[in-house]
Amino acid sequence: MRSLPLANLLHHKVGSAFSAMGIGIGVCMMVTLGGLSRGIVYEIADRWEGVDADLIVYPRKVGESVTMLTGAGISDRYEEVLPQKYPGKITRITPVFLWQMRLAGQSQMVAGITNKDMDVITGGAKAVAGKNSFSPTIPWQQLMDRTEKSQRLAYVRIHGNEDDFVFDPQPHDLRKAGWLEMIIDERLASAGNYAPGDTVEAAGATWTIAGIVPAGVLSRVIIPRRTAQYLFGGSVEQSTILFIKLVSDEPPGPVARQLADDLQQQVVPLAAYREMLLKQFGVFFVYVDAVNTVAIIIAVLFIMVVLYTMVLQRSREIAILKSFGSTNRFIVTQVLTEAMILTVTGAIIGISLALLSGWLIGKFMPLMTVSITPQWMAAGLAAAVFGALISAIYPAWRATRVDMLGALTYE
Repeated sequence: MRSLPLANLLHHKVGSAFSAMGIGIGVCMMVTLGGLSRGIVYEIADRWEGVDADLIVYPRKVGESVTMLTGAGISDRYEEVLPQKYPGKITRITPVFLWQMRLAGQSQMVAGITNKDMDVITGGAKAVAGKNSFSPTIPWQQLMDRTEKSQRLAYVRIHGNEDDFVFDPQPHDLRKAGWLEMIIDERLASAGNYAPGDTVEAAGATWTIAGIVPAGVLSRVIIPRRTAQYLFGGSVEQSTILFIKLVSDEPPGPVARQLADDLQQQVVPLAAYREMLLKQFGVFFVYVDAVNTVAIIIAVLFIMVVLYTMVLQRSREIAILKSFGSTNRFIVTQVLTEAMILTVTGAIIGISLALLSGWLIGKFMPLMTVSITPQWMAAGLAAAVFGALISAIYPAWRATRVDMLGALTYE
């Protein structure tokens, strides 16, 4: 009798297979979409938390929108002033200019940084190919002076005077001096099939890939800070954010509050960035969870219909069982067991499909992060089991209401 539920399901192979696949698709959607949506956000948070800093400083007017912040906004002079003003608390200031640039078919976060601060955002990681530093042929100010002189002379030759001359360096001027280099991470290199020495067109300029660093750095694209400030910020004296490194025994919270009051800027612990990011994308998570819920509900309804149909088709068998003394509890147990067999089978199929989907996404779309964790797999299984129990309630009750005499007479 223990094998009766399995025998019943095998007797209705097509319906059972469709039911298991229905549950499997629902579980696959739940695990894959949940792992994809949160995996992308968690990967960004992990990269920020990998920065060797304790605090983030950004303009107060931005509020909590630092997760989407780009462009100029805060003076680079803090890099020199703050360590002197707080010698027992601050050990290092790192200005970073953030921007967006389209590479490998997607918009990428770009970090403008200097060579001396490269270790702050890369964790000191060595380049896996090429180099992890920039090598302009001449200093920035010398380049500006030389370019201005050249443009001024050309203007005078054409117009005869320099009364209306406007100094306007172009990207090709920066490129000739080696200021249009970029360093990218492994995943972007894989997605775009890039290698050191390649040139790419982005943001209205031609860039040379100087090196490739391991995945996990602050941004997938790193360029010289002066270049980023000039091309995208209109000022070479302002960055987007400041990373602050405190002495080892200083608690970030109190120092952040003190700096916020003194500087009249927004100052938050780096550890708070993940929470801010999750809050920013909270609506997106709600949407994904709603889609997953609908998928599970559809799968549950499908199982309910299949079980109900099986009960109707087996009215004679149920009547015979009751005639031999089977109790309502026994019949309910059989129906619930059938539901659990379908659910567990479907959940295994769904988790297997989710793992396969995650592998395929990572293989063919390396910039996408799918985080399929044991917690997500357990959540998918739990949702399927709960749904199966709910879906089996009515068919099980209907089975107990089969009229033994009527069913045997009709059959």
